[in-house]
Amino acid sequence: MNRLTLAVLTTGILVSVSATPAVAQKKDISARGYFGVGGGLAVPVGDYGNVAKTGWLLDAIGGFTTKRGIVGARADLMWAQNGLKAEDGHERLLGVNADIVLTPGHRPSQWHPYFMGGVGLYNGKDTSPGVSGSATKLAINAGAGLQVHTGHRTDIFVEGRFLTIRTAGSPLNLIPITFGIRWGGI
Repeated sequence: MNRLTLAVLTTGILVSVSATPAVAQKKDISARGYFGVGGGLAVPVGDYGNVAKTGWLLDAIGGFTTKRGIVGARADLMWAQNGLKAEDGHERLLGVNADIVLTPGHRPSQWHPYFMGGVGLYNGKDTSPGVSGSATKLAINAGAGLQVHTGHRTDIFVEGRFLTIRTAGSPLNLIPITFGIRWGGI
């Protein structure tokens, strides 16, 4: 995991350093792209909370904001893992979300809240002894975050959301809480 985290952070830094500042200085830009990385907690709730422990997650995001930064869209790739309470093993989740992002208020400001919601696909795999296979299912999510500007088009963020993965039995519900850094956008 440490090598993966280092690789993601190194890639983010290299891409942000190589971005051309001239493009960002144009006044006629109608939308601005951004990307970021983060990590945090995967908190199981509901029936899933009865069988799984709080775990960890890694997240990579990419998206765009409109000229004024109020409306945007983003995609994120999440890798999460929760240990199981009653037996050895863990539940591994790998998924992608596509979200609409609404950011109220005026730009630029030092900090601002944002709200997001959308759909995704998640692949889950149980690594308990005697269990094999995995399944990919539809997911729905909604949440909120806080973004703080730390420098020229660089922000840190914290966000939480409710994520429900529609399984054959009861849905797999969790609350991912992510802390991260983002480059670009408004």
